Amino acid sequence: MLNESEYTLIPSPGFVVKTALQAPTTDPPASVGTKVFLNICYNKRVPAAPGGLERIEEAIMRDDWAIPIIVSSAREDADKAGSKCLVYDCCANTKILQHALRDSNVRLVLIESCLEVAEGHAGTTFSRGTYRRT
Repeated sequence: MLNESEYTLIPSPGFVVKTALQAPTTDPPASVGTKVFLNICYNKRVPAAPGGLERIEEAIMRDDWAIPIIVSSAREDADKAGSKCLVYDCCANTKILQHALRDSNVRLVLIESCLEVAEGHAGTTFSRGTYRRT
């Protein structure tokens, strides 16, 4: 796993996923139901998926997938209505994001990977029933 102090990535934008907290957080403090936005972005310096793109679909079928994701700490922001929300930047390898934009199965695996990594980083859980790509 990469240490945040090793180097800084300048990610390129991909797409945004909107979900909500299912458990409160303390850093920053937020209650259940708070909107969460995951900025799914990319940078070529993020490690590629093990086995490369050729193997990712096979791994998905076996439910044996792993996509390296670098996630930022949460930051507070406001949504369009001015309500408090949390934002996480989830950075994947350039090739996997490009592949995810073309293949809905890979996109779903990338989204789930980002949700899991951000949850682990924040020590909370996000709703799976309400997330959507914006």
